[in-house]
Amino acid sequence: MSMVGYILGLGDRHGENILFDSKCGDCVHVDFNCLFNRGELFEWPERVPFRLTHNMVDAMGPLKIEGPFRRACEITMRVLRQQSSTLLSVLTPFVYDPLVSWNKKSYG
Repeated sequence: MSMVGYILGLGDRHGENILFDSKCGDCVHVDFNCLFNRGELFEWPERVPFRLTHNMVDAMGPLKIEGPFRRACEITMRVLRQQSSTLLSVLTPFVYDPLVSWNKKSYG
């Protein structure tokens, strides 16, 4: 989800917007109101491409980010690049949706 969030410009990631299942370790993101880099318009703009805290890295075990996480990121980025035209055709209507407010006063 980190790479998909990065590509979509998904911001406002904090403990209440990333939910973990304590039984199986699955992760679910909620609150997608901050897409397409809107986090850069906050009063205190977001500076990181995706949320990866020390606690998250520690939970990855002894390999940290150099294990399955890195491999999953590499595979995800490759698939997103290969399917970029499909991804753009799905996302473009959201960018040009007249009902979406894109001004600075709406965020932050």
